[in-house]
Amino acid sequence: MNNLLPSWHSNALSYLARAQQNGRLHHAQLLSGKKGVGKSLLAAHLADALLCLHPQNLTACGQCKPCNLNFAGNHPDRLSVVPEGKSIGVDEIREITHFLNHSAQQGGNKVALIEHAHLMTHSAANALLKTLEEPNANRYLVVTSDDDSKLPATILSRCNKVAIHSPNQAEAAQWLAAKNVACDFPWFDEFSLQPFIIETWQQEGVLDDVTALYHAANQLTVESAQTVEKILLKHSAMSDVFARFLLNRLKGAMAQGNGLSFTQYQDLVSLVHRFMYEQKNVLGLNQNLSISNLLFALQKQL
Repeated sequence: MNNLLPSWHSNALSYLARAQQNGRLHHAQLLSGKKGVGKSLLAAHLADALLCLHPQNLTACGQCKPCNLNFAGNHPDRLSVVPEGKSIGVDEIREITHFLNHSAQQGGNKVALIEHAHLMTHSAANALLKTLEEPNANRYLVVTSDDDSKLPATILSRCNKVAIHSPNQAEAAQWLAAKNVACDFPWFDEFSLQPFIIETWQQEGVLDDVTALYHAANQLTVESAQTVEKILLKHSAMSDVFARFLLNRLKGAMAQGNGLSFTQYQDLVSLVHRFMYEQKNVLGLNQNLSISNLLFALQKQL
């Protein structure tokens, strides 16, 4: 609880703290920003502060009974919803409505958090809308979203949107260094604006795999294809990382003017997107576009 917030969160926190001090803190806060900028950490920080008995500048004291309950992870007036699969369903949102409609067991605020709200189904969003339209006193909803375009306008209009900006490279490097995460990777520039992703990779022990994918995207050899296949068998979600490296390679080729026409560029980009689609939606041998065929097609043009 109360992990130190990164420096690039300071403006957002100051804005929210002023709103609370002036009695104008909206009951529904939508924290928006690119994946990997730490929205979940800030959301948890807000929940801690809203449940604390003695918060200062919207920061929990860390000493009172509610803070101890938060630290133990069992505060009865706090509920978090995180997608377990590819979406957040209506049942999870109904649970939030039920939770917010009942009295606080500790006699203070109640706080519900929805992480990755852009993954809500249409029915879930409609259920949430009813909660937003009829807020109860001392009830707060803190929502995070990687992509506001996937949220209905009716939801957006009933939340106070707080933009969480990406850090600059120096801020990201400083924060990662404090977490004992190295920043000397050849792909660091590509993900420096999303340092929480890099921290997660360290925790999962896959930084070497990310580096291998980066080299594979730049070498485009048969051996590279074999390396990618082995990594994606272990970590299928990393197909997006590999595709991102490939797309960055294509952009670099176009910028360097190495003879790649715009039509060829578009065709290759479409091929990479097709690879991404098949990795997520087509199983095993049913995939028409193998990794080796993809790299061979790119190699011929690059």
